[in-house]
Amino acid sequence: MAVIFHIDINAFYASAHILYQPELANKPLVVCSNRRGSVVTTASYEARAFGIESAMPLSQAKKLCDHLEVVDVDFELYSELSGRFIDIIRTFSPYVQQASIDECYVDVTLAIKQFAKPLDLAIKIQQAVLEELRLPISIGVAPNKFLAKMASDMRKPQGVTVLRIREVEEKLWPLDIALMHGVGQKTVPKLRALSINTIGDLASKDAYNLKHVLGNNSERFIDKANGIDLSPIVLDSAAKSVGQSKTFPLGMSELEEIIQALETEIKEVSSRLKKNDVVGRTVSFSIRLENYLTATRSVTLENATSDPKEIFERVMDLYDEFDGVSPVVFLSVSMSNLIDKEQAIEQINIFEDSNANTINEMIATLNKKIKGGNFKTPRDLLNEGKS
Repeated sequence: MAVIFHIDINAFYASAHILYQPELANKPLVVCSNRRGSVVTTASYEARAFGIESAMPLSQAKKLCDHLEVVDVDFELYSELSGRFIDIIRTFSPYVQQASIDECYVDVTLAIKQFAKPLDLAIKIQQAVLEELRLPISIGVAPNKFLAKMASDMRKPQGVTVLRIREVEEKLWPLDIALMHGVGQKTVPKLRALSINTIGDLASKDAYNLKHVLGNNSERFIDKANGIDLSPIVLDSAAKSVGQSKTFPLGMSELEEIIQALETEIKEVSSRLKKNDVVGRTVSFSIRLENYLTATRSVTLENATSDPKEIFERVMDLYDEFDGVSPVVFLSVSMSNLIDKEQAIEQINIFEDSNANTINEMIATLNKKIKGGNFKTPRDLLNEGKS
């Protein structure tokens, strides 16, 4: 039987800042832009004790805790630590699937044979990450990815939890349905309306009768509720795209809030592109609205880029048709058609006129030549809207 670890860095962004600002340790801390309209990106466990959580408006968080520490996001720091984290995990097993910047799945079926117990390997990995990066991690140990993910969430921070198939009824079924990985906040009330309040309630249902709530994935959700998950570890290879996404359970209606969320995702995408010395030509943008509209739009650029400002302007062009339609509950930004940065520089040197004007230079020229001209970039207009 396979042995899968799900490894999760606890309160990653907050933990990352504490490494370089140890005076923040053991204090209620949130990571987000400390400005009007900001929302919490990550809350330390001390902050969570006050009821503060991710996606909460900063103004509300400060009301819950009047001595709250606030630090700004630093994606270069997170990207660097994430890369080092994955490198450490790969020293224990090459079968690693990075699920996000702060978590991964690892197939340790072969590696585990060197240890008397699965827990011995888990504890060794925990100690290695703590010693080398000073980051706390939780590990779920199970025969498949879903159970491993659920197990890692059961004991935080810095826990190790084993969840076997035979323990599903005892440990998994009593959990609230809202805690089931993959079940969104908007779906929970619909399931409760059908008297599905726990994972065990879902496990006994008929997939056909839940299609109007869970869609074509209803059978898969019921299988997972019964501890069955056949999804494989997807090994990381040369990246075909770099993307970042986030779900917003409360929904966002204010343009300023949506812009901030997009800027956060784009900075992370740009940071990862630069870390890997690649640039991309195709910008893709996905959105899901509270009215269930889901759409993906993309545009291919003339020149490949990793510049967050350029990516932002393209994304805002793609977002325009959805502005004001319905609150936003999911955003995703990705770059594809990737090439090495050096290759892109060579292409520009060969094919482009070195004297070509930049967009800003062209706008300045138009404003000088056209009487009463007041041309601006999309970003300039958005910044004016913020002020």
